[in-house]
Amino acid sequence: MIEDPPLRILRLRLTYLIIIILVVLLQTLPIQTHPFQFVTPNLPMIITFVWVMRRPNLMSPILITVAFLFADTILQRPPGLWTLIVLCASMFLRMRALSFRELIFFYEWSLVAIVITCSFIVYHFSLMFTFLPTHDLKLYALQALLTTMLYPIFIWIFRPMLRYGLSQTLQKQTPKAVR
Repeated sequence: MIEDPPLRILRLRLTYLIIIILVVLLQTLPIQTHPFQFVTPNLPMIITFVWVMRRPNLMSPILITVAFLFADTILQRPPGLWTLIVLCASMFLRMRALSFRELIFFYEWSLVAIVITCSFIVYHFSLMFTFLPTHDLKLYALQALLTTMLYPIFIWIFRPMLRYGLSQTLQKQTPKAVR
C-alpha cells in the first residue's frame, strides 16, 4: 500500500483537531431553553471512531488524548475519565480496523455499536463507583443508541476526506512514456 505524504497526514490530523474543537464548542452554546434533560449523541466519539476505522494510521493516542481532554475541560466532565474510556475503545477498534476493511459494513457497525454501548456503561458505573453525580442509565442508553445510529451518516460525510491519496500519488510516480 502506498503511504500518504507527511504533509497530508499532518493536515488531516489538524483537520481532526479543528473539527473536534468546533463540535465541542458548538455543544456549549445555549440553544436549549427547556428545563428537561435532552439527550444528544456524542459527536466527538462518533468522529473519532469513524477516523479510527477508516484511517487507523492517522489517529495516534496522543491526538485522541488531547482532543478529549479539551472536551472534558470545556464540557466540565471529570478530567480524564471519558478520555481514558474513549482512548481504550479507539485503540481496541484501531487493532481491528484493517480486518474489517474487507468485510460487510454491518459487521463494522455492530462492532462499533458494541464498543459505544460498553463505553457508556463503563462511564456510568465508574461515575457511580466514585460517588460523582450521574444521570439515569436510560439517558446513557438513549445517548448510546443515538450515537450508534449516526455512525453510518458520519462514515458517509467523512468518506471523501479519509480516502487514501492513491490517485494523486500514483500519477506522480508513473513515468512518462519515452518517445
